[in-house]
Formats: sequence, structure tokens, C-alpha cells
Amino acid sequence: CAVCLGRNLHCVIECNATLTWDGKHDTIFERIHKALWTKDGQQLCTAWQREEGRDSTKHDNHHTCSGCGATTHGAQSCPRAQKA
Repeated sequence: CAVCLGRNLHCVIECNATLTWDGKHDTIFERIHKALWTKDGQQLCTAWQREEGRDSTKHDNHHTCSGCGATTHGAQSCPRAQKA
């Protein structure tokens, strides 16, 4: 899940967790109408959050990890994400 970084079964498109899956970190992004947004109103690229981390410059959405804020990886590759 790009919000809580958990791999547990839940509706990830509607996840509104305030902490990561392990309760160790505050979530830094939220889902609004199925999109990922920063708390200050910037939209994230959801494709970037996937394990393959598709890189696209055809939009203004930010390529930032929804788990920790890094620009080097997406949520599925985040060190804070629950391991498979």
C-alpha cells in the first residue's frame, strides 16, 4: 500500500492510515479521490510507487516515495515498507 506501506490484505485505494503498517512512522501522504497527495496539496505519481517505478515526464505529478519522501525509489522499494 502506498499510504501505510503494508502488504496486508486491505483496500489500498481507500487506505486512510495515519501510521505506517508497523506503527513506527507517521504517514506523509494521503489518498484523496484515489490519488496520492502530500499534506500540502501536491499530487504524487502513483505509477512511481510501484515496484517497477515507471518514470514519466509527461505529467506534473511528483516522483517521490509516498513512504519516506525520497526521490530515489517508490513505496514498494522503500526501506520502511513491509517485506514480502
